[in-house]
Amino acid sequence: MLLPSPNTRVNYGKRHRTVLVYGSLFTIALMLVSPIESYLLTQKAYADGLSVENLPPASVGNRQLSLYLKVNPPILTTTNGKSAYMQFRLFDAVTNQTIQHVTYLITVTRGTGSSTTQRPLLVDFFHAHNGLLTLHVEPQPGTLTVYGQQDPFLQSWVADPGGNILIRGPLLLQGGLYHFHVEIFTIDNDRTLFVPQQAPKFDAYLSVGSVYDMNELYQNHKYNTTLISYYNQLNNLKYDPSRPMFTWSMPFDYNITRIKAQPIFVHEEMRLPKAWKGFGDLTQFNATVNGMPLSGRSLAIDPFSFPNDTVVHYLVNKNDIIRIANAFNANHTNASSKSTASAAANTSRSNSETASSFDPPSKSVNTTAAMNFALTPFTGVARVSTSSDIPTNTGSIHAALSWSPNPLVPNTASKVNITFYDPTGTAPLTGMNVKYNLIIYNQNNQPIITKNNLIAKGATDTQSITFPAAQTYHMQVQITQLVKPGQTPDLTRNGVATGYVVVPEFPSYLTVSLVMAAMIGAVVFMQSRKKLFYARDTS
Repeated sequence: MLLPSPNTRVNYGKRHRTVLVYGSLFTIALMLVSPIESYLLTQKAYADGLSVENLPPASVGNRQLSLYLKVNPPILTTTNGKSAYMQFRLFDAVTNQTIQHVTYLITVTRGTGSSTTQRPLLVDFFHAHNGLLTLHVEPQPGTLTVYGQQDPFLQSWVADPGGNILIRGPLLLQGGLYHFHVEIFTIDNDRTLFVPQQAPKFDAYLSVGSVYDMNELYQNHKYNTTLISYYNQLNNLKYDPSRPMFTWSMPFDYNITRIKAQPIFVHEEMRLPKAWKGFGDLTQFNATVNGMPLSGRSLAIDPFSFPNDTVVHYLVNKNDIIRIANAFNANHTNASSKSTASAAANTSRSNSETASSFDPPSKSVNTTAAMNFALTPFTGVARVSTSSDIPTNTGSIHAALSWSPNPLVPNTASKVNITFYDPTGTAPLTGMNVKYNLIIYNQNNQPIITKNNLIAKGATDTQSITFPAAQTYHMQVQITQLVKPGQTPDLTRNGVATGYVVVPEFPSYLTVSLVMAAMIGAVVFMQSRKKLFYARDTS
């Protein structure tokens, strides 16, 4: 990285004013250099709720260019808050080759608001000769300062040969959602410019997790719990020991157009100590978002990753969020309509002589509100069953599982079919080969079967497994790479999915049949005992 020097320090306030005229400078430069005239761009790309993402490609001539964007650390803590980075890589989506000589215009704001309606945390031009740009951030309050050398022609900050630039200031000081608006102004050559109106544009909403540590009192014992929010900062985190129940809320924009237009994902993680009997030692929980119960792939219980903690993952995917948003908007539209009708009636009564001139309030809904979470212990009859759908701990992939024979039999060869999906997809990951490891643990959490470097071609695979005994097993599916033929591996969605395998386990219909048979048997037995009693009594 280039060493900082006093004469390269820039006050961010001046830089902000200066960057506003760069569009004119680029337009003038177009008359001096060879412009990119054949590149027609009509697409913008989005992502929401992750700390790393390969954004959907934008069309540039006969090429499809995609942007890789990563924020690190994915979780802000007191120990890692002094060092962070933001990484940008423009690449050919077909060949996966990094595009050279890229000039990025990067605008960073917090939350989901438009960068045109709030003051950005960062807005500046950066150039990377090798195409890979890493902004090393030292978060601190005050004025934002960029250290480095500036291109004398375009006045963009030029990265060192490794693609690095140092920034100090109020970037990544807080967890939550960050909006990255990125425009590409040069590719292939330092002096080959886009017309500003035709520059490729990418938008991403990436998240930095916030950690909330609590020490809760329950039945004269204190339990250390941790809540991590990967989407946005939290409000109103409360614990009610009388139930017991955790509740918290998070700012959220329910604009359904925004939600449908982009990938979006909300991940909350609660860590409960296993020593907390009746709560942290459970394998089932009641979890809700805005009163909607979560189950299946939207709720992952992990008692294995930490020896002393059970982890409850809220994995609220796009389909869930759309349902929640539709309910929110419907309720608030009805409330707005009732409020409008009430206001109209009151105005009519008090101003009957001017009722015809009454202008009712707007029926538009304020979509900026909160997403409300709740977590309580499961109070029903807990039953561990073989998992059929297990999401990864990052929530970016889930695996659908089916076993044969059913029920499983110990010391007998069985087969498991694994198909990998994205969080909202109804079809397997298209055109992807998934590299993964499969590990089976016994009830003492000891690995008894390990299969490494497996490949699910077309996102589907079948493996043969023999379980040595009748017991409940713990299974891990460790995703290590996503690969498209002819491209380098994608590591952005790696993660670990966990689940149970019960040997033997009766299918649900068989369980019902057995229960019914047992009930019928009990009735017959009682009737026979009754007949025998009366026979003895009359003799």
